[in-house]
Amino acid sequence: MSNNENNELTLDEEEGIIELEDEEGNVSRFEFIDRMEFNGGVYYALIPADYDEEEGAAEFIILKETVINGENMLATVDDEDEMNAAGDEFLKRFAELPELDVENE
Repeated sequence: MSNNENNELTLDEEEGIIELEDEEGNVSRFEFIDRMEFNGGVYYALIPADYDEEEGAAEFIILKETVINGENMLATVDDEDEMNAAGDEFLKRFAELPELDVENE
């Protein structure tokens, strides 16, 4: 049985930075990439805020919005099939993003 980590969500929308606090009180900063509604849930794609573009492609993490005690929180997705389906959907969405150097005809 995996440990379900519930992360408290603090979003600074101007910077697009989300701070998540785990059960031990450790705070990690992530850059908000995308949010989507999928299969009845709301999912977030995030990359570590300290990611260095020169290191190559960043792996994004997927968290699911959940309500605990009346508060919106982001939780890890424990179901591998659900995680893979959401990940595939995010990859499709990323592929459709307009490229910066596309010429308008």
